[in-house]
Amino acid sequence: MSDNNLASPPIDNQPVTGNLAILTNIFTSPSTAMGQIQTNYSVAFPMLLVILLSAVVWFSYYSMVDYEWFVDYIVETTAGDLSKSEQDQTRAGMSMMPQSVMGSITAVTAAIAVALIYVVQAVYFLIVSNVNNDGYEFKQWLSFVTWTSLPVLLTILAMFAMLFSSSTGQIAPDALNPLSLNELIFGLDPSKGIGKLLSTIHLPQLWSLAIMVIGYSVWTKKSTSASSMIVLTPFVLFYVGWYLFL
Repeated sequence: MSDNNLASPPIDNQPVTGNLAILTNIFTSPSTAMGQIQTNYSVAFPMLLVILLSAVVWFSYYSMVDYEWFVDYIVETTAGDLSKSEQDQTRAGMSMMPQSVMGSITAVTAAIAVALIYVVQAVYFLIVSNVNNDGYEFKQWLSFVTWTSLPVLLTILAMFAMLFSSSTGQIAPDALNPLSLNELIFGLDPSKGIGKLLSTIHLPQLWSLAIMVIGYSVWTKKSTSASSMIVLTPFVLFYVGWYLFL
């Protein structure tokens, strides 16, 4: 790895137009985008873009959902084994929390979850990089995973479309993403079992993984098969483990 690959200006020196050009290339020419990120990487722009929009869409959901219906749905799907009196207590406790408070808590939780996922992914790639002596540092891998995750913006837009097209506001949180494999193909109950698992896998996520494979190959000069093995292993292990514990 040459020193030129490691020398990168700080995010404060990154022009907005540069970020927007990379954002466009992520969707139209991923290999070009990953080459640009390799030498002029940023973290704040892609990370904040996804975090803020994720928080906004979930706050919007709790602001627009039929809250009485939502409380009943949650009680039925998560507390169905309880006695009627216990279900009523759970329902009463949830109903006491205003929608705005529930939305705020969920928005903050979603933002933290996105950041943690990015950090865990970056740590994984850092460990692999140290083993392979690729020469990349944590911040570079954090930039790598945040930029390659940007197809999730399409998921967020689809979620907004679902919200604003609903006339009743009776949308289950597990069914809010119309681009999930469960919503597009399988149509299973998204609140449990394989339906819940499939509701977390969506087309932009698979697109993101494909971009990650391309980017990893560009950055490390490894073959597509080797890059696929490294990129996809955590994803496959996570879902296989989830399936085995269903």
